[in-house]
Amino acid sequence: MDVEAILGPQLTLRQLELFVAATDHSSFTAAAKHAFVTPNAVSLAVSDLERALGVTLLVRQRARGVTSTPAGVQLAEGARALLRQASDLQLTVGDHGEELSGPVAVGCYSTLAPTVVPELWERLADRHPEIELTITEGTTEHLVGQLHEGRLDCVVAYEVALPLGLAVRRLYNARPSVVLPESHRLAGQAAVDLTELEGEPLVLFDLPPSGQNTLHLLRSRGLRPRVAHRTTNFELVHSLVGRGMGFAVQYQHSGVDVSQEGRRLAFRPIAPEPESEPVMVAWPERLPLTSRAAAVVHLAQDCLPVAEQAC
Repeated sequence: MDVEAILGPQLTLRQLELFVAATDHSSFTAAAKHAFVTPNAVSLAVSDLERALGVTLLVRQRARGVTSTPAGVQLAEGARALLRQASDLQLTVGDHGEELSGPVAVGCYSTLAPTVVPELWERLADRHPEIELTITEGTTEHLVGQLHEGRLDCVVAYEVALPLGLAVRRLYNARPSVVLPESHRLAGQAAVDLTELEGEPLVLFDLPPSGQNTLHLLRSRGLRPRVAHRTTNFELVHSLVGRGMGFAVQYQHSGVDVSQEGRRLAFRPIAPEPESEPVMVAWPERLPLTSRAAAVVHLAQDCLPVAEQAC
């Protein structure tokens, strides 16, 4: 369903805005509160859209709110993109001077956030202070879902986990390292050969794709990983390693060499050096970036390569 093609005199951006609010809140009443209108106004807007398009967009269920039909899901996705473009046009041609302003929503894979977000946010505040940056953290799968739903402008994630159909730009390469307790027999080495860790317990950071990448790396070096603990909590990995519960492999080094409990950790390069993992910024190929989002992407390409030195 091409939203821009079907948007004619009988359809308005306000109708699309109220429809999107209804899908986001799964309720006409909640959407009305969000949009500062009456529930009847939301219901009428949705009904007018359904009448104009000749399809059912939302299924009304008494006392259970509304749920989207397949056509409704498709329209909501396109409508969010169209509403963003309309907002961008207003901010671009309105009386706002030459300074870019307005919201930009960026999704960031959880473990990349401590390195990516502070650098990007600080540089953006200096370069484009009127852009309102919001960051959503999560798994790549979750973030890409939000990207296609129109809730995010772009996503920062490892290339290996990104699906087809996205425009991508490389930001930097992340290099894996071994994390050991400071007291470990190999902690004093300049680099660690993974084969020297054969048989030792592994604390696996298991937030996709990190867990799969770690296991693949170890197996490619002839190891049979003995997973002692799996967790999606990055700090818990450090705490367990700090207590000597095992070693870990991570692709992102925040620069802090102690666990939250204050136990010192040793981050050591892997020898022989494995292939690095590209970190990318991505957005849907079929949806153009707003001028604000494009500025954030360009800034990320300029400033985030410094993160490569910290990996």
